[in-house]
Amino acid sequence: EFALHISRAVEESATIHVVTQGGCLCCSGLIDPYILTATGRSLERTKVIALDTVELKGLFEDNPEVGCRTMNNLAKVVSSRLKHARETMGRILSVIFHDLKAPLAAVESYNRLLLGEFAGELNEEQKNIVQRSSKRLSELLNLVSNIIDFSRIGFGDLRMERISLAKVIEDCLEAMHPLAEGKGLQLVAEVPRELPAILGVQERLKQVVRNLLSNAIKFTPSGGVVTVKAKDDIDYVEVEVADTGIGIPAKELPKIFDGFYRGLDIAERGAGLGLSITKSIVEAHHGRIWAVSPCPESGKGSKFTFILPKDLKR
Repeated sequence: EFALHISRAVEESATIHVVTQGGCLCCSGLIDPYILTATGRSLERTKVIALDTVELKGLFEDNPEVGCRTMNNLAKVVSSRLKHARETMGRILSVIFHDLKAPLAAVESYNRLLLGEFAGELNEEQKNIVQRSSKRLSELLNLVSNIIDFSRIGFGDLRMERISLAKVIEDCLEAMHPLAEGKGLQLVAEVPRELPAILGVQERLKQVVRNLLSNAIKFTPSGGVVTVKAKDDIDYVEVEVADTGIGIPAKELPKIFDGFYRGLDIAERGAGLGLSITKSIVEAHHGRIWAVSPCPESGKGSKFTFILPKDLKR
């Protein structure tokens, strides 16, 4: 029989501080001496598990199989608690950002009413002021939406089903075509209809393709070409978005997927979350994404490639 103590915190919330020199917050009974320090904050009433590390070490020496089984059970408990904490934090962030987004959306709707002259006629100066205000509000709403997406993806808010990646790409191309046409760009697609279905979240993968297409269109001058290709590999489906635009400086390339990285030309970029969110979505689907600049085929612009597994078990 093994001594395992489970207790419940008395306070609704509590803080565990890093221990001072010579102290010990937690230790390993398997590696001696091995002292660990940690900080944490409980979000709600928290059960605490305590093990006698001397007994644990003795258990491994006497019966390694039972010791491994005990540690495996503890790992499951810790994993379960981590999952619960992530879900709780995800819900908290969703509520916070929803409460932040709602009043901004209301103000934006009032601006549209003013621009539509439902509250009376506006002169040109007044229209310009309201239009600038509306533009800034739209940017702020977009930032809040991106942060919501960033937090939800980070906390595993993905429910996957079997979807057609070809249809995802087709829908995105249709949505982005007017934007490309307005800039005088050629939008080329090489996507086989027989592309195999994959397990994924359709709206999230649309967000990936839209982000890549939007960036390609934004940074490609008039007369350029944006190309989308997809192909079926042995274990993966591969998608490429290439452009003949301004490209990405070599010193920026390693940082473009970092959160809030805006690059050197800040005036031409947003909050720096688009590519970071894109990477998070792809990785949440057990895939990978990377970029090269210039594009090897054209010698200019850039090319973004992401792969998604056909089978999530791989």
